[in-house]
Amino acid sequence: MWRVIATFVAVIVIIYLSYLASKYIGKGLGRSGSSRYMRLIDQVTLGQDRHVAIMQVGGKYLLVGVTSGQISLLSEILDDDLFPLEPDEEEGAGKIPDFKTMMDKLGDITKRGGRN
Repeated sequence: MWRVIATFVAVIVIIYLSYLASKYIGKGLGRSGSSRYMRLIDQVTLGQDRHVAIMQVGGKYLLVGVTSGQISLLSEILDDDLFPLEPDEEEGAGKIPDFKTMMDKLGDITKRGGRN
């Protein structure tokens, strides 16, 4: 009986220590990405390991292409050319369905036997 209790306590201690370690590691990673001279304004993923990003370096905005092998300067963007984009006007474009909607659709498909 004592072995079961000792094992249970050991598992709880390991889970708690894992939580603490991940908490402190996460804080350390967040600080290493900050800079007083550069900032990531926005980025768009184009594919696996491929991004286009807008960086602010000092007073300049730079459009950079990022791949797993290199980072390339694509263009310098003027401050006047930067403005937030309007959302797509097509209904549902870019909208991610919620989990309940996806499960309802899955339920409808399975009720029909997988046929449309």
